[in-house]
Amino acid sequence: QKSLLNASIFCVTMLSSTAVSNPAHDLIKNMTESGRRDALTQLLRASSESCGTVVRTFYQGSTKSDKAIWNVACSNGREIMVMFQPDADGSSSILDCKTLKAVNGGHCWVKH
Repeated sequence: QKSLLNASIFCVTMLSSTAVSNPAHDLIKNMTESGRRDALTQLLRASSESCGTVVRTFYQGSTKSDKAIWNVACSNGREIMVMFQPDADGSSSILDCKTLKAVNGGHCWVKH
């Protein structure tokens, strides 16, 4: 699994030199569901997020500024929103879906 993450980082780095609006999102969306689950599990582990493994992914949509929003369901019961920034580094923000709802930021698992 570590080699999958390293390959993903390499691909994002390679894509960052092209005219792609959100290279991290493009990489994730072009993976199989299994590949997405593995890559997002690695991302959450690298971010020290409690998840176990990702068991489901959902592309919620993109903002007007090309931030791509993905939702993940974790084997430990958590549901998490991952927002990929449209930058060359593949930056991301992570927020628990319960927190998102509590601050009136919307709901996970609803298509935008």
